[in-house]
Amino acid sequence: MKLERPVSSIVPKPPNSKPSRAKRLENVACPFCSLLCDDLTLTVSGDTHRVVKNGCPQATSGFGRPYRSAPATIDGQPASQTAAVAAAARILQRARRPLISGLATDVEGMREAVHLAEKSRAILDSADSTSFDHNVRVLQSRGWYMTTLAEIRNRSDLVVIVGADIVHHYANFLRRVIAPKHALHPRRRRARRVVYIGAKAAAPATTAALNIECLACDPTRIAEVIGVLRALIAGRTIHAARVAKARIRQINDLAKAITAAEYPVFVWAPAHFTGAPADLAIQAITRLVDDLNQTQRAAGLSLGGDHGGMSAANVCTWLTGYPLHVSFGAKHLDYDPIQYRTARLLEDDAIDTLVWIDAFGQAAPPPTRREVKRIIIGLPGSHAAITANVFIPIGTPGVDHRGSLIRTDSVVTIRLDQVRPNAAPSVRGIVHDIVAQL
Repeated sequence: MKLERPVSSIVPKPPNSKPSRAKRLENVACPFCSLLCDDLTLTVSGDTHRVVKNGCPQATSGFGRPYRSAPATIDGQPASQTAAVAAAARILQRARRPLISGLATDVEGMREAVHLAEKSRAILDSADSTSFDHNVRVLQSRGWYMTTLAEIRNRSDLVVIVGADIVHHYANFLRRVIAPKHALHPRRRRARRVVYIGAKAAAPATTAALNIECLACDPTRIAEVIGVLRALIAGRTIHAARVAKARIRQINDLAKAITAAEYPVFVWAPAHFTGAPADLAIQAITRLVDDLNQTQRAAGLSLGGDHGGMSAANVCTWLTGYPLHVSFGAKHLDYDPIQYRTARLLEDDAIDTLVWIDAFGQAAPPPTRREVKRIIIGLPGSHAAITANVFIPIGTPGVDHRGSLIRTDSVVTIRLDQVRPNAAPSVRGIVHDIVAQL
């Protein structure tokens, strides 16, 4: 993977003549969504961190969350970190079928999680794998043409956003990718058209810098709209006035714009196809891109893999050859995306130990039977500590310690710097210590 940062580290501004207690940090990389924006500006005053430039709701909430120091626990009782690590190792030594899941961590933490799965003969999955699987199934069955954030920013003249709720989840996508201040080809950037397909209420608002057109439709029937779009581009006639509540006339106008474009790109987020058959929608998009590449250039981009999800999938793939849902319990690695899903394993009472890793505080560990041993490696103050046999507090990469994460387009690894000086351990350090005792 390629390391990319516009500035090699977080650079404090030089002091000025006016006394100020707040320190200013520039070019901060944000770990709280898979865009990994690396141009944020923060002010730090004591334990208070404020995003003052280029932020979004996720960044404001994530950096603004205070770190509450808390001890490790064993069966609900305070313990030292050393004792908790030893207790976790003992549980895994006795486990017959452990599951390591959550995996909300950085690249370094995920590498250690794979080593832990190998040593403890565990099953490896992540909290984000269900939505990620929609993409994987399409990729495995047909393949696809994909692009990068930089290619869209610099070269695409038509961006079609298909059902992705970028307003609430990827707010900086518009600022950094669709309407940046600078681009390699300014003409294309100025002439760029953006079309949103989906529910009108979820469409981004038009601004002075960017006009966004909306092809409103039933968001649960997006695959039908894309299918009609394919048919119209192929020259077929549609004998209907509407499909999925979308006007055929509007779809036909979009078809003409796509064929006239130099480089159309289709953007989706598998987790946002709620109530819709996500596999069918993604397959329809990728087939449309296939068709277009017979006569012109076109590509897709998937948004997702927040809170280390993209890093977990990539690291697991390059270390094992499989994109999660993998078991180390037999002589050979066993990949099964149905049997080895976290939800399925818990429903079937198929595990006796759960190791849950969450360095971002986003996904609570799922409930389990009382007989299942629970090892929780998470943020201090987590309610999961109450029900854990072993709880070990950690920090967040990019806030409490250094680390790295893989961006949503899977082509760049962004280095994360520490912005809050404390002694919070990392997932990498804790899991490494557990592995050493197995």
